[in-house]
Amino acid sequence: VPALDEEMLAELATEPAVIEEEKAALNWGTAEVLYKSEAIDSFGQKYLLGVFENREDAKKAFEAWNKEYETAREDMKDEMQQWGKQAQAMMDADVDAQERIQKALEEARR
Repeated sequence: VPALDEEMLAELATEPAVIEEEKAALNWGTAEVLYKSEAIDSFGQKYLLGVFENREDAKKAFEAWNKEYETAREDMKDEMQQWGKQAQAMMDADVDAQERIQKALEEARR
């Protein structure tokens, strides 16, 4: 991209940066300070929770996300325990497999 010459800069200087009639339609804010709320899970994955005008809103967003994350974590823990119980029940019900495992262990000890 070539550098802007003096003539182009002078032409651009005559145009307003923001047209007052279109100011309401702009899709960005005019705050001087914004607060970004991010969360990082136990696997290092980052989540952008939002960009807020004040610190309290950013903190509320994080607290809501964290509450949901902890709930999901507990649910997953419960599901894993149930899965473990089901797997153990299946292994306990399969007597032939238990005998094969015992036989293999005995042979390995010799």
